[in-house]
Amino acid sequence: MDPSYFTQVGKDLVPILLADFGIQLIGWSISAFLQTEKFYDLAESTSFILCTFLSLYKPWDENSIWTDGKDLGILRAIHPRQIIASGTTVVRAAYLGSFLFSRALRHGDKRFSKIKKLPGRFLIYWLVQGIWVALTALPVYMTNSIPASIHPNLELQDYIGIALWGSGFVFEVIANYQKQKWRKEVGRDYKRSFISTGLWSLSRHPNYFGECLLWFGSYFFCSSAFPAALENPAPIMSYWMSRLAVFSPMFVTFLITRVSGIPLLERENDRRLKDVVAYWKYKKATSMFVPTLPRRNVE
Repeated sequence: MDPSYFTQVGKDLVPILLADFGIQLIGWSISAFLQTEKFYDLAESTSFILCTFLSLYKPWDENSIWTDGKDLGILRAIHPRQIIASGTTVVRAAYLGSFLFSRALRHGDKRFSKIKKLPGRFLIYWLVQGIWVALTALPVYMTNSIPASIHPNLELQDYIGIALWGSGFVFEVIANYQKQKWRKEVGRDYKRSFISTGLWSLSRHPNYFGECLLWFGSYFFCSSAFPAALENPAPIMSYWMSRLAVFSPMFVTFLITRVSGIPLLERENDRRLKDVVAYWKYKKATSMFVPTLPRRNVE
């Protein structure tokens, strides 16, 4: 077998993936027994946070800052790029996990209304979530596996990535806040209403746009360290793995826009608001994903 499969980054990913899917299996077993979907999003955020922690501190590695016993100090042993990559991932996971968990406690999740009573099929959703956690934050896990001494200084690509992440996160937080506020205001009229103000006047799914944008930003500043790992005298990362990381934001965008995010909501809204003329005008005039000014003179 190609020895490049056993580079440091490749080895470090194994325990991270085991932890990821271990959390999913524990979450599934509890949720299947209780026939509830309320812990699904909570397990996702927990997986992101734990896997990020493991990728940064690597407690299984005798040379890691967690186990080496040297008086290095954490901040001296971790590169600023790793701090940014890990910090942004944890912030996103903590925010979205708590937001979705509280929403699930209040309203449940219609996606699992039937599936949660079928343990075998329910497991598929949890395994898909494990893949989501593994691929989405893959660039973060990889850049954390590269020793701080090899990381190059922060450069233009990093700052562009930080700006993209920040823009995406703010966009998502504001969109979620606006929709949550609208939902409280309309109350029982929810089934005959839809939000079309604020960021929702620029996109029918601005929260999803923000989610995709922040992961593109995360890839940008994480991947700026990859060339140094490839060019090291003893390569720390294989070439094919550095290319695999680019699938992270692409996978997020594909899943959200083509599989489980926007398509499900679009079908649900079309069914729920099929007799609401204003909704169909809004849908025709407003971009589905990328925010743009609404089209005028739409009949």
